[in-house]
Amino acid sequence: MMVLNTTKHNGFKLTPLAWALICISASSTTFAQDQDADETAETAGIEVISITSTKRVTPLMETGQAVSAFSEASMAEMNIDGSQDLVQYSPSLIITSSRISIRGVGRPTTALGSDPGVGIYTDGVYNTENGIFEYCNFCDIDRIEVLRGPQGTLYGRNAVGGAINVISKEPQRDFGGYLNLEVGNDGYLVTQGQITGPLGDTFSGIATISKIKRDALQENLASDVGNLDNKDRTYYSMTLKADWTDNFSSSLRYMNYERSENPSPGYLGDAYPTEFVNLGAANLPGIYPGSNALNHVSGYTIPNPAVNDINQTNVDTLGQQDVETTRLTFISTLTVDDLEFKYTFGDNEFTYDSIADGDVSNAAFGGMNFSEMFRQITTLVGIPGGVYLPNPVTGAPITVASDMTASVIQSGEFTSHELQVVSNYDSALNFIAGVYYFNSKESQYSDFVERGFGLMQGDPIAANYGGFPPEFGLPADSGTFLGVPGFQPGLYQFYSSLIGAPFEATANGDGGFLYYGQNDLETTATALYGQLEYQVNDELALTAGLRYSNDEKSGGDDVFAYLSVPKNQHQLDDSWSKVTWRLQADWNVNKDTFVYGYVSTGYRSGGFNLGAATAAPVDVVDPEELTAFEVGYKKSLYNNNVNLSLAAYYYDYADLQVLSTVTEGGVTTAAFDNAAEATVIGLEAELQAWLTADLRVMATYSYTNSEYDNYTAVDSTACAILGECDIQDLSGNQLNMAPETKLSLSVSQFFALDDMGTVLLTAGYSYVGEQYSRAFNRSDWDQVDSYDRIDARLSWTSASEAFEVAAFVRNAADERDVLRYSTPSTVTRLQNAELSDPISYGLQLRYNFD
Repeated sequence: MMVLNTTKHNGFKLTPLAWALICISASSTTFAQDQDADETAETAGIEVISITSTKRVTPLMETGQAVSAFSEASMAEMNIDGSQDLVQYSPSLIITSSRISIRGVGRPTTALGSDPGVGIYTDGVYNTENGIFEYCNFCDIDRIEVLRGPQGTLYGRNAVGGAINVISKEPQRDFGGYLNLEVGNDGYLVTQGQITGPLGDTFSGIATISKIKRDALQENLASDVGNLDNKDRTYYSMTLKADWTDNFSSSLRYMNYERSENPSPGYLGDAYPTEFVNLGAANLPGIYPGSNALNHVSGYTIPNPAVNDINQTNVDTLGQQDVETTRLTFISTLTVDDLEFKYTFGDNEFTYDSIADGDVSNAAFGGMNFSEMFRQITTLVGIPGGVYLPNPVTGAPITVASDMTASVIQSGEFTSHELQVVSNYDSALNFIAGVYYFNSKESQYSDFVERGFGLMQGDPIAANYGGFPPEFGLPADSGTFLGVPGFQPGLYQFYSSLIGAPFEATANGDGGFLYYGQNDLETTATALYGQLEYQVNDELALTAGLRYSNDEKSGGDDVFAYLSVPKNQHQLDDSWSKVTWRLQADWNVNKDTFVYGYVSTGYRSGGFNLGAATAAPVDVVDPEELTAFEVGYKKSLYNNNVNLSLAAYYYDYADLQVLSTVTEGGVTTAAFDNAAEATVIGLEAELQAWLTADLRVMATYSYTNSEYDNYTAVDSTACAILGECDIQDLSGNQLNMAPETKLSLSVSQFFALDDMGTVLLTAGYSYVGEQYSRAFNRSDWDQVDSYDRIDARLSWTSASEAFEVAAFVRNAADERDVLRYSTPSTVTRLQNAELSDPISYGLQLRYNFD
């Protein structure tokens, strides 16, 4: 197992109670020393952020939910411009390129037919695209809200673990905007602009454009091919708002995002297993059990460069990834007396087209021993001692080399409608009610194509021996040994002909398929919801909510897998429905103290595992259900100069959806299933404090104790690689992407320069504890070690706030930490890791105009 981060955190342990006591005592001690001075200090205190997580506008410190909220100003001050920055400052949140997890509730598989456990909502419209966090450094975002806990009453789909609300900036009636330029190491270049203002008496508009580029982070030693893992992203958005009357407004927003990059085919830091695969009669020579492809690094003549430098690779295919996303959002709000009617329409379309080096190697250095493989296979078919055919001129073994590519082509269209009514009666009883409709049509194609002379096309025997006259008695081709002289197959086709297994060449005959899958899915979700809010008195409010959700899925796949699955089609449809509910009490103890408690249920739709390399029926999982209990405490101290939020929760899971693997016909493939039971217990703390009039401290902490209560499974990957095939009791194991401990600390020092402006120095530290990528919790394959990160930003803002100059650094220690591991390949025994970015630093120049 590769080690990417030499910083160790052995023995680090801070209990939730200790953390809370430290926060409270530290703030109390500081302010006790200088309370009189602070009471007279001319400071506005902590920024009051209003949020809409409850579908009403409420102050963050008076909202009965565990929410982390980031305004445009706070994101700029804290150097937040991407997903990992949100992870740094949000308790219990983990984000990777394809998955989001909150409190251990995430997405088990990205296969078409499955659903996330955390909903992403952009201006109230649901989508599943994690890429939203990387569009443009949040260039047109007004606020981001991270909602922790099931949102099973008011939110549209699959918010069993929580939701992330992304709220765009609205057009302003006053003219203004900005120009932004950022330059940094590794060719980092950002150019952005925004303009907003009135368009007559009724209309106003806002438009934003962004271009982000960065050089490649992964050096490809095949210099004639090109380096990998770069950035080239273009984004623009436009919003037109109409204020028809004082109580009737509409907005139409359009955004477009394009990405054209050369992504990394993977960061594989293990040594190449170059030994010849010789496993006897039970397996085809050269192929590991649990695999349907030759070990393409067998006989490799150079070491894996990533062993000594994880930023290096040597591949012969320059990957290409082209992505385009467009989103249209229409929102219309009408207020009639004490009722607010809101209609939200969303249409989101995306296309994704990528090709990558599928074997993460370079055929120029390959040397699979065809001569020895042929000797073994001819022994298996009954030729005593087998037939060993070296190069007839040199006597050296005949070798063949792999050139594999992996492709993914995906498209989708998502449409949603929501009509919501919110009452604002001047009475004890109010309500929120709505109706919701969602439809998506998705198509996903993926393949692994093997090329290379002697593998999928071209016969090495014919190439080496076919030119000799017949009287020499030498074989003319491989067909000689199959009883069909003249047949000149590559090695893969030779194997398939020998054992009667499926084989399929590409349309132009330049290679053959190891796997392909075409998956199509249509999802329709409808819901009715309502929530009653009763103000018992000035201090106590009670809330009761219900939601009826119905999900229908219809789709199928067309799958081929070499040696194991002939072209195989599945068609299926299913539907699931559920009533979820919420009971909550909010208690305003006094103007500075707020306490809440609730019990709530969450629901994730059932789903399919389309595209699995198996001839068996498609896995269909039942809905996932969650009952959550949470209590929270929010306290403002010292004239709003200290805010402390605490939340404690208990989750009881039923039918938790999990991903495992099965081996069928020598191929290990994903399996989608329901685990019986799981529980999560946790505590979260967030602290903001002005220690002096110009020194601010912000800290977060989360403790997550997650475990499967009743779950057994076979680790088919371990079965194939290690022969460990027993049923395992996973009860007590930690849920995926659920580190027990997370914390962060950010310190900001302001220096007022009078009419020369303001200087701000911010330094941030974050720590993410040990976690696992799979339910088996293996220390060698699944364990993601703890990691930390240090950031800093120094900025100067002019007195008029028109100009801003900043220097920034992220990941100052320059450690590329593992964020997630994939399952080891049964083809090569190599394991792919998703890594954090290395150190980045640069300068920012921004001009704000009005």
